[in-house]
Amino acid sequence: MDYQYSNQPHLAVCLPEIVSHILSFLVPTKYQDESKKKINVDLYPCLLVNRLWHDSASRIVWRKAYFEDTKDDLDTFLKFASVIHDAPIPILSPSTSSSIASAAQLAIGQYSDTPTLSSYPSRSSSTSSVSTIDTPVEYYEEHDTKMTTDQMFAEIDVRAQRHMDTVARLSTYRNALRALSIRKMKEKTINEPLSRIGQNANKLEHLDIYICDHFSNEALNPFLAHSNLTYLSLAGCHHISDSAILKVAEYCGRLEHLDLRACGLVSDVSLSAIAMQCPRLRHLNVGRIRDREKVSIKSIALIAQYTQAAVLGLAGCDIDDTCMQILARYRSTGLERVSVNSCFKISNETVYAYIKYCPNLSVFEMKECHNVNDWGAVAELVQRKVLLTLCDQQNKACADWAKRRGRTLDVKAPLK
Repeated sequence: MDYQYSNQPHLAVCLPEIVSHILSFLVPTKYQDESKKKINVDLYPCLLVNRLWHDSASRIVWRKAYFEDTKDDLDTFLKFASVIHDAPIPILSPSTSSSIASAAQLAIGQYSDTPTLSSYPSRSSSTSSVSTIDTPVEYYEEHDTKMTTDQMFAEIDVRAQRHMDTVARLSTYRNALRALSIRKMKEKTINEPLSRIGQNANKLEHLDIYICDHFSNEALNPFLAHSNLTYLSLAGCHHISDSAILKVAEYCGRLEHLDLRACGLVSDVSLSAIAMQCPRLRHLNVGRIRDREKVSIKSIALIAQYTQAAVLGLAGCDIDDTCMQILARYRSTGLERVSVNSCFKISNETVYAYIKYCPNLSVFEMKECHNVNDWGAVAELVQRKVLLTLCDQQNKACADWAKRRGRTLDVKAPLK
């Protein structure tokens, strides 16, 4: 059979739904943390094929943004914030103060082992999103003649079309962003670009700000207005306080995951509001080393009664047996993982309650809980395949108990 070749592309690669589906196969379903930054490397050339492929690839490339505390990542983060804000961020460093990067430049230029933008023939490009419609049309000399009225209007039409294309493309970028992760950035100026991102990330669902020392309540607030967050992790952000978490409770009723480890300014006040206004909450971690008295039965009892909590990190909090019994009774079969490391008031009564009420418990961390000494009860949890974490002193006491009874008790190593 003779095939007729045509310059026209196949219909399949002209339909947005099909192109998006095809491009989705360029993203691996599983990858290690160290390869996160290269996850979209195969998609970058697709940004430069044509407008349809650019938009389809952009929705994937922009879906998850991940930045670490490196010089390259900081520069790229600032460019990213400038693009999504649609204007230069005032605090840009000299290396990033040039014209705003397009999504293609941002994606392709982000990593040193990927091709640069100039490596590909450009069939579509992002122009500066500053409006050119209101810019006066200047006369210019060409073959000793001036621009005619028709040429002036043609030029305005071209500029208007470019502006509309840019507006549409910017909307694509903003609406595509679903997850943003910032890890260990120590820059004092981080709040300004993050605030700008928060103002424009209309569909963001997953926000992870990890050990960013200068991240503030004011920088978090813009992310809350859109009310789409289901995952919020602020671990190690010690400037975050009750006032910010009260706003999380007010605006983020769909929240399922809240990590506030080492946020010592967060207390029962805001956690009680979370309990009453975030009924879908499944994961809560408020573990701490200091300020233990700020988290107690006052809020955790409400978390037990009014949320779907399955994973609770309470290490270092002012938690006692009564609180743990309330948690066990209310959450019962729904409770899966609990940490009460260094909760010094915990005793055997807590262990008995979890044996009785929580058949689906899979992890129980109780290091430094030295009032727990009924190793027979602990052995029952071990027999249920519950992963326990004990400190060296507890491990020795448990092993001695088992040895006296001629038993082998396989207590697992602490979770990493």
